[in-house]
Amino acid sequence: MGFQTKYTEEKAFWEVNLNGSKVLEYVYGENDDINPSFRLVKTTGGNTITLYRPWDHPWHPGMFFSWKYINGMNFWEARYHGQDNKIVTDSFAPVEEDGPGFNQTLSYITHEGQKVLEESREVRLEEGPGGYLIHWQGTFTPRADVTLDRTEYTEQSPWGGYAGLSCRLNRNFLGPVIKTDLGEYTAEEAYSKSFKWCDYSGKLDGFIEEQWAGVSIIDHPTNLRHPSPKLTYDYKDMQLLSASFLFDEPFELKMGDTLTLNYTFYVHDGKVEEKNMNQIWGKICNSEKLVK
Repeated sequence: MGFQTKYTEEKAFWEVNLNGSKVLEYVYGENDDINPSFRLVKTTGGNTITLYRPWDHPWHPGMFFSWKYINGMNFWEARYHGQDNKIVTDSFAPVEEDGPGFNQTLSYITHEGQKVLEESREVRLEEGPGGYLIHWQGTFTPRADVTLDRTEYTEQSPWGGYAGLSCRLNRNFLGPVIKTDLGEYTAEEAYSKSFKWCDYSGKLDGFIEEQWAGVSIIDHPTNLRHPSPKLTYDYKDMQLLSASFLFDEPFELKMGDTLTLNYTFYVHDGKVEEKNMNQIWGKICNSEKLVK
């Protein structure tokens, strides 16, 4: 059966079934969401990966992309921290060529009404070994010179460095196993290390025998600053995986320039298998462009 998609324009809602079971819900018109997102991500076995609008960080809308600061203005927590900066969808078009997915254009607008940045987002889906892939490309064009920045990682803010493509994980991912192209780590050991790919897998509740599921983020070799640090939060009230393009330093994007970033999420049941990651990584390296 493969992927089946359904788009409801008036609800700004795109959903995906795989082999008859729902695996994805993408929303871009929710009033309380700062950033468009996959609010629901499930494995092919029906296990939920994402956590949407958790009480501890209601600006985490599941699987999402967000800059932290653009010219000093907060686009991550935004109105939740007193600045009603917005990411507005200008267009959304489902596509089927090169795999099901969508093309979306977005404007980053400050609380003062200034458009500072435009994004062209392309997402494509692909079945993969033991799961499926979400290929995610964002191309950013400034409307004025902009500085993209983060909360700096310091002794006083050891949780800092975040900004970029992220996945807020379901509560049962407490105490995960982190596997990477450089080996296996605890979440604390892996935090802020630079990996080509990084998998975050956790035990599932509701089973007598041990069951696992997880998600990998794959940093394409064409990206600037490749491989960027990966953030593997595992706190008692928060599990999150993020690719931090800005971890080491801000990035200045001048008028007339563009920045394109490509990533792939691999959603799977069980613990990640190295042979599957090698297969996926090899395909990414041998493809000029997975999102066409």
